[in-house]
Amino acid sequence: MSGEMAGRRVLVVGASSGIGAALARAVVARGGSVTVSARRRDRLETLVDEMGSGHAAPGDATIPADARRVAAEAAEAMGGLDLMVYVAGYGVLQPLSGTEPDVWSDVYRVNVIGANLAAGAALEHMERGGLVAFVSSRTVEDANALFGSYSSSKAALDQCIRVWRAEHPDRRFMRVVMGNTLPTEFGDHMNLDLLGEAMEAWERQAVPGGMMHVDDVGAALAEAFTVALDHPEIDFPELKLDARTV
Repeated sequence: MSGEMAGRRVLVVGASSGIGAALARAVVARGGSVTVSARRRDRLETLVDEMGSGHAAPGDATIPADARRVAAEAAEAMGGLDLMVYVAGYGVLQPLSGTEPDVWSDVYRVNVIGANLAAGAALEHMERGGLVAFVSSRTVEDANALFGSYSSSKAALDQCIRVWRAEHPDRRFMRVVMGNTLPTEFGDHMNLDLLGEAMEAWERQAVPGGMMHVDDVGAALAEAFTVALDHPEIDFPELKLDARTV
């Protein structure tokens, strides 16, 4: 693999599995420096060993002190930050009428609060040409039945991204609209008893199907971020990834 990301310093928050881990691997394969963060230290250390490079900075992005410490560790380990990608996500299949308050709180804590804390912490170590990227979801536009708490949290995240741009016009913030991706651990947290009902409802809604492979997604993200970092005078506000269905 070429060194197209050589010299780039990347913090991936939510890197213990799935898209985050795939992105970290793609960054290292392209010659970049990466710090991986998530709550599970063992997963991060295994990933770093597997990549043969990188720095593990365990922490919970929904805790302000952890978010600041992780960003500071990453900047110290790599000599600064060029890119922070918030990949962490949490969703539960439940009808709106039966979604418990604790589920609402947990979903918004991970998908909104953690994203904002991680962004604020990263900006302290990033220069004008850097990039903060947030993984959002196609479900914001699809309004998937039984997935309201998740899709509404991503809609809230999208609004926060717009406000980050308004409050920091000298910085760049990218919304990454993610389609269906496998294999990941995202589905492990869902109420799988409702998956059949959800699939039937999504078919009635004509929600597009198709799956992207997580390694392809990681590679595509790394390449897109490389282009953005190579052109600091161009804004890259949105990137959409989705599976081809034909």
